[in-house]
Amino acid sequence: MDNIFEKKLNNREVPEEPRQEREEYREEITESREGAVEGAIESVEQEAAEKDLESRERLAEEKETKQAVESDRALREKLEQEIAKMKLSPGLDDEAEDQAKQIKTLDVEGKAKRLLAMAQEKGLAFAVKTAEKMNDPYLLDVFHDILAKQGLYQKFEK
Repeated sequence: MDNIFEKKLNNREVPEEPRQEREEYREEITESREGAVEGAIESVEQEAAEKDLESRERLAEEKETKQAVESDRALREKLEQEIAKMKLSPGLDDEAEDQAKQIKTLDVEGKAKRLLAMAQEKGLAFAVKTAEKMNDPYLLDVFHDILAKQGLYQKFEK
């Protein structure tokens, strides 16, 4: 058995210096660690960049939504002010009721077109008051959508 052990010892490559062997192992370990650290850093940087992009997109969407809400709120306030002015003049109230009776037989599209023409001729408040006199919530909603989505309320402001 001693022979086998001696043969193995004799056949083994012996490094010139044990320190050289240790240095080689240290270099391998250091290179391996550096590679792992660099990979982790790249991964973290990529995640941070993706989260930053997502945050920017979310902020842009929130800003756009906020602007739309503010625009809609401004339209509502403007319409409420105009309607309040109309309540002060009974003559316009009676005229709006007469107009409502005249266009009541039209379909929703025809009513909406006629209301837009009234808004151009007599003002937005008059057209809204006429729509209210028709007691048709759907028509009021359609008219509001047309004004808001197409930005027509700005055209009719006086």
